Amino acid sequence: MPLSSAYFNAFFSFFNPLFPRACFGCEKLLVPGEKILCSFCRHELPLTGFNFGEENQMDLALYGRCTFEKASALFYYHKTGALKHCLQYLKYRKQEQISYFLGCWQAGWLLKDSQLPAFDCIIPVPIHPKKKRLRGYNQLSGYGKALSETLGLPFLEKAVIKTANTKTQTNKGRGLRGLKLQSLYIIPDPLALANKKILLIDDVMTTGATLAQLAQALEVCQGAKVYILCLAFVP
Repeated sequence: MPLSSAYFNAFFSFFNPLFPRACFGCEKLLVPGEKILCSFCRHELPLTGFNFGEENQMDLALYGRCTFEKASALFYYHKTGALKHCLQYLKYRKQEQISYFLGCWQAGWLLKDSQLPAFDCIIPVPIHPKKKRLRGYNQLSGYGKALSETLGLPFLEKAVIKTANTKTQTNKGRGLRGLKLQSLYIIPDPLALANKKILLIDDVMTTGATLAQLAQALEVCQGAKVYILCLAFVP
């Protein structure tokens, strides 16, 4: 695509957030019937094939680091490609509708999973109020709402509170990340989550430090069982 065309398409995506004319994966113009992603990018996104029955790479990465029942993700996350572009638009270019779109996509796959547990609620990894004010939203809100609507579960955005506005942990080693994440999360009402099957959601699992720490924080909820679900997993 000529550089001028790419800028033209990106212009419409940025300034027309409700009805974008360009694909968030490749920035080519969408055709009638396409939404958020073009058909080519949709087919190119790398599906994991994970479910809630068979052991997978996410489970292996989290074993011994926290108490959880099962983990799953829809896509593999790579340093290049349409999914990375989508998440960048979601997090840094105020394209919140991407979150709901991907959530609906994943919800459809979950309904096909014959071993899907009977969850009681959905809880997102929280965002600090300062970062939320800066971004304007939690990038997991649309994702969680899409899952909530499809699965018929309450989406509890305020069940966990983040106590510090930390910088991104993506490029830090596992040990340093675990140290920095200590005491970052509090549960205002542990009794409300007691004996619940909690679906803990995040956008991308890299080392798993954030999810492990949050699962540890949820251990104050007596009898609760934590299941982990992400849009993507870094293999």
